[in-house]
Amino acid sequence: MIQGFLSRVPVYDRTLSLFAYELRPCSLPGDGESQLEAFLQEFWQNHRLEKLTGDKQGLICLSLPLLRHLPDPPGPRNRLILNLPQTAFFQLGQNELRRLHDQGYLLAISCGHFDPKLIGQLKFVDLLAFEAGTDLAEIAPHVRSVHAHGQQLLLRHIETRAQFDAAFDTGFDYFQGRYFECPRLIHGTHIPANRLAVLRLIARLGDPDITVEEAETLIRQDVTLSYKVLRLINSAFYSLPRKIDSISRAVVLLGLERIKHWAIVILVNAIDYKPRELLITALVRAHTCERIAKLSHRGDAEQCYIAGLFSLLDAIMDAPMAEILRHLNLTDEINEALLYGSGPIGPVLQTVLCLEQGLCHKIPLRDLDLVSTLEAYLEAIETAEAVRRQLEKQTT
Repeated sequence: MIQGFLSRVPVYDRTLSLFAYELRPCSLPGDGESQLEAFLQEFWQNHRLEKLTGDKQGLICLSLPLLRHLPDPPGPRNRLILNLPQTAFFQLGQNELRRLHDQGYLLAISCGHFDPKLIGQLKFVDLLAFEAGTDLAEIAPHVRSVHAHGQQLLLRHIETRAQFDAAFDTGFDYFQGRYFECPRLIHGTHIPANRLAVLRLIARLGDPDITVEEAETLIRQDVTLSYKVLRLINSAFYSLPRKIDSISRAVVLLGLERIKHWAIVILVNAIDYKPRELLITALVRAHTCERIAKLSHRGDAEQCYIAGLFSLLDAIMDAPMAEILRHLNLTDEINEALLYGSGPIGPVLQTVLCLEQGLCHKIPLRDLDLVSTLEAYLEAIETAEAVRRQLEKQTT
């Protein structure tokens, strides 16, 4: 198998609902562009697109040679948005663009700057993508015309609230960037009472010294939490041969740690936060961190899982991570990983974050086998998507 990685980052619409995933391929330093193309060819042959994107579309930037010799995609073509650099758009020409369009692909153009003359040449294009930092004042007068011609606007790599607000006010349709993973601090550094109550319950469940009896009592005391935990366990997610009707029985069958994890996930999901995709991203990180720890024969897989799961708790709680950790009884190793990316767990979490962003050349774990890690990542996505379906059912 060819060493390489293909990750996903969310793209949101104007309501901060999930629109699509941007797919980010990467390979190790020194492999070269041809190695990455060979990896993508192999990935297409062995995996379906849904393994990465679920029921959403995938947006991917491909090189010109790969675009001209595109293999059959691992799923319906209209689920794949091909993001072309502006230079590739002109080099391909209208005939090749028509061919890709007629094959069912959706097409996007990454624009370095906005040229009004481009609007008349976008017959086969569905999306115009710009980078944060682009002069939006140049685009604003033409947004209505772009929309009238059937194209929509995406701003990528948003880092600040000002960038998001400017794009939103300009009329952009879709947004992507690390900004959405940061707390907005609407309440300052103060954690509202309702969220603080949830945080304290999470802290008690996450206490490494909690006994089975204490954990069971905590979950049973919250009737809604107990009901949702049992509903999740009895779903198709576990495919158990018989129904489990008590938290005590669930602990016996699945173990205390797993039941605590599901209770924490359900508690976090009950918080009113946006984007809702944050919890799914955290779950993918948690399971990937755990699998990397096990693949590396480490003894701290459980702590690596918690570090991944809590890596977006500041954005979900809308509070500084340091303030959140002050209320949680986590180990110093987890705290160091979450605050500084350091300590024994830091390199595992930072590796997952680098892979997520398509930055294989920056991963701290240099001896990592990308083939095994990619399989672990795809399994983590599958688990997170299954949890998403169950959580959505619990809200209906």
